[in-house]
This record gives sequence, structure tokens and C-alpha cells, in this order.
Amino acid sequence: MVDAASGSATVAAESLASFYGSSLTNSTEPAKSLPLPTTLAGISVEVNDAAGASRLAPLIYASPTQINFQVPAGTAPGQAWFEAINDSNIVVASSTAMAQSVAPGIFTADGSGKGVAAALAVKHPVGGESTSSPIFRCAGGTCTSIPIELSADTPTALVLFGTGIRDRTSLANVGATINGIAVPVGYAGPQNQFPGLDQVNITLTLNLRGSGETDLVLTVDGQPANTVRVNIQ
Repeated sequence: MVDAASGSATVAAESLASFYGSSLTNSTEPAKSLPLPTTLAGISVEVNDAAGASRLAPLIYASPTQINFQVPAGTAPGQAWFEAINDSNIVVASSTAMAQSVAPGIFTADGSGKGVAAALAVKHPVGGESTSSPIFRCAGGTCTSIPIELSADTPTALVLFGTGIRDRTSLANVGATINGIAVPVGYAGPQNQFPGLDQVNITLTLNLRGSGETDLVLTVDGQPANTVRVNIQ
């Protein structure tokens, strides 16, 4: 059982997580509406936290090899126990994970938690309309970065998608560097359209020009997220 974005065994309340295994369910079923259900394809995920509370997790997707879910709101910090239980009340998978107030993870284009970020470049041309475009392309099972061009007359922001970020103490305690250069973070919180999904907006400053493909490092309340890649032309 791991964080759905980074693959880490650390999670936070309301963050996205995944069970991996075999024969977890007998069928495949995605959630079709909100609020998310607590049973899909005959499976539920029960979370027992460090305070002794037991809750059913909202489920996003269930299949024989993978269950995607949201860690229940209110899950206390400390070691938590996760169980996937079928409709015959049989535990088909179990795992422990450390629950923290924040457990930042950034989604990547290939879903591995490594490589190019699954992010958008948002351009705000002076006197024109804003546009957004992915900073990656995927083909044949491989994802590569798309260079982002920066110019003085077109301010550009980078929009990252992640999880385990929303309960940060303050925006001032969210930091980011690209190619070792500190960049301003304008927003870090819920994405507000998909349960458990968080968003981080970063201003791409002109001193990043020429960085090429390089590391982006995000920290939230002192906790580092998985390092991802971006390409600055």
C-alpha cells in the first residue's frame, strides 16, 4: 500500500493511495459518481489509525491487481493499518503506512513517481488570453518532457498535481526549487474537482532560462516530495 503519486509508504488524511496485488477482486469497477463509494467490485478498504479509530476509505477504482482510494478524513498521525476486505468479509490484502499531517507527492507523466511531472504550463501573455498545455508527451509507453519557453512579455506558471499537500500549515512553509533556484509558490492546496487531488502553482522566473531538463524539488512543512523533472528552454 503506497502513496498514489510518489510510491512512498507515507500518507496523509484525504491523500490518494493505492493497494497493489493479485486476485484483489473478481472484476474491475471505477467510481462513477461523487461522493465516492466505499465499496467497488465487491471490495472495501478499512483504515485503522493510531488513535484506534476505524473508517472505510472512499474508493476510486478497484481491479484484480490494483485498488485506488482516498485515505479517510480524520485519520490520525501515526502508524495506520490498511485492510482490503471482500464481500465475504475476507481480508485479501493488508499493509501498514505512516500517516502524517502532510505527505507530499507529485504525479508524474508515466505514473511511476519519477521523471517528467504530469504538469501544465500556463502562459499569461500581456494583453492576451491565457493558455495552458502539458509539459510532457507520452508514446509507446515512454514519456518525455516538452521544453517550456520563458519570455518577459509572457509570464508563465507551472501547475503541478499531487496529493498529501492540502493540510500544510501555511503557504509560506511550501517551497520549491528548479535547477537549484528557488521559485515562488502561489498556491498549494486542494484541486477542488477531484477528491484527494492537490495542486501547486509555481511562477517560472526568467532566471530559469536555459536550465534544460532539470530537477524540481518541492517541500511542504519541511517534508520533501518525490523529485520530478521539468524542461526549461
